[in-house]
Formats: sequence, C-alpha cells, structure tokens
Amino acid sequence: MKKAILLVNSIAWVTLICSCGNSTNNAETIASDTLAVDSSAMMASVPEEYISIPAPDEMFSFMKDIGGAGKSTSHLNNPDNYKNYVDTKSKALNFGIYATDFLYCSTFDYGVEGLKYFVNVKKLGDDLGISGVVSESLGERIQKNIGKNDSLTDISNALYFAAISELEKSDKANILSLVIVGGWIESLNLVTNMVTKFKTNDPAIERIAEQKYTLDNLLGYLEKHKSDEHVDAVIRQLNELKTTFDQLKEESTSGAISSTGNKKVLGGGTKITITEDQYKAISAKVKGIHDSFTIVK
Repeated sequence: MKKAILLVNSIAWVTLICSCGNSTNNAETIASDTLAVDSSAMMASVPEEYISIPAPDEMFSFMKDIGGAGKSTSHLNNPDNYKNYVDTKSKALNFGIYATDFLYCSTFDYGVEGLKYFVNVKKLGDDLGISGVVSESLGERIQKNIGKNDSLTDISNALYFAAISELEKSDKANILSLVIVGGWIESLNLVTNMVTKFKTNDPAIERIAEQKYTLDNLLGYLEKHKSDEHVDAVIRQLNELKTTFDQLKEESTSGAISSTGNKKVLGGGTKITITEDQYKAISAKVKGIHDSFTIVK
C-alpha cells in the first residue's frame, strides 16, 4: 500500500490553515463548514514547509478506523499539571499536548472528560497570546455538542488548526515549533499506549513504525528555527528518538524512498520492519520525552 509521509490529513490541515488566517473566530467558523479539497491543487498552492508538519488527528482517526482497541484516558496529561507550566517553553509544549488530549477525547467519545482539556487549552492560549481562537463562545458550543462525536471532533480539529495558523501569522515560529512537537509526541505516546501487545503485521504497529519518516520531516522543519534555545533543546531530544527509529529496516519490493525538499515519501511496496525490542525501545523513548515535557519539577 502506498504510504505518503505527508500524512493522510496534512492536506486537510493545510486547507484549514489557509482558511482561518484572517479571523480570530476561525475555530467556530471552520468547524461549521464542510471542506471539499482538491489535493493536487492544494499541494501546488501551499508553502512546502507546512506539508511536512504532522497532524495528530491522523493517528487517532487511523486507530479508530481499525477498532480503537486500548483506548483510555489514563495516559492523557493530568489537567492539574497546568499550574506547573510557568515558562514559555512548557506552556507551548503543553498547549500542543492538551489540544491533542482534547482531540483524543473528541475522537474516542470522551466528550465530558475532554472539557477539562479544553479549559487548559484556553488558559495556555491566553498565556501564549492566542486567546482569540479559544473563545468563551467556542466553549459553549463544545458543551452543546457533547455526545455528538463527529461535531466535537470537527470543533477540536478546527481549534488546533486555528491556533497553529494564529501562531504562524503572528510570526511566533519558536512557539509554533514547540506546539507542533508537543502535539506529535502526545499523539505518538497515546497511540503506543493503545497497543497493549506486540503483534507482527499489526497495522497500528506498522503505522507507528512509519513515524520514522514523520520524525525526519518534523526535524527538517524544526532545523529552520533552531536559533531559539528551547527549539534547539527539543531537537536534541528528538534526535535521540531518531537514533532509535533509524534502527528499523526498510524492505522495498517495488517503489523506493524519494526525497522532495525536506520531505521523504515512502513509495509503492516499501515496508518498514520492526521487532518487538525495537518497538519497546521506541515506546520507552517516546514516553521519556513526553514525561520531560509534562512533568515539570
């Protein structure tokens, strides 16, 4: 099966970014619209740097499509941890983490639980200067849609994407970088915790292995902003994870890995093989990075 490390939802994400750049009430507007996307036209019109940025909802949608086994709120970042995030780095990372937790709750029907994470997303949004996309009226709309899974997922997606757009528009590349990293690490940490037992050819484990290329793309994006000391520190942590991912082998029966700019695309029959020990090593490294972001002493 042909895999693109652009991610299945990246085009939709970019569409939302482009759609919401001119209003501070974007999340509510976008959530009410149905977008029809011409992917080829979208690919040609958006800046290359955005195409390679991973979107956390892609992983959750995939896990839900294959049954959502192992879903639980026990591995979400504790909402009470919010009070420990006092510096810009921890606030930005955990904005991405809490926004991803909110999206996870929306995707897997934990709507009431998700309200706790929305509250923290709003608080951190205020702190980071993007309060316009996390409005009180949006909170009211979320409450009205509890129990309506598709609507709540659309709203939480729109919220995350509008925040990303607002940070980009405000020229806060360092904060944007940290938000994206927090969101990706949280999504990967949650998905690895959904896999309760290693099985060869498990589609969930295969999808986790493919994050090897997503990580390459993410690091390529972060390198542009490494002059910021906090971004540089995160790059060093992710490079440790990259070393673990680089142990995975690639088998190609047809097609090949190609590069376009900073993006890597996995061609036709290329497959990544992963052993149980390698999977455990990746999961442990992800958890270690996640905990360093969320547990501030």
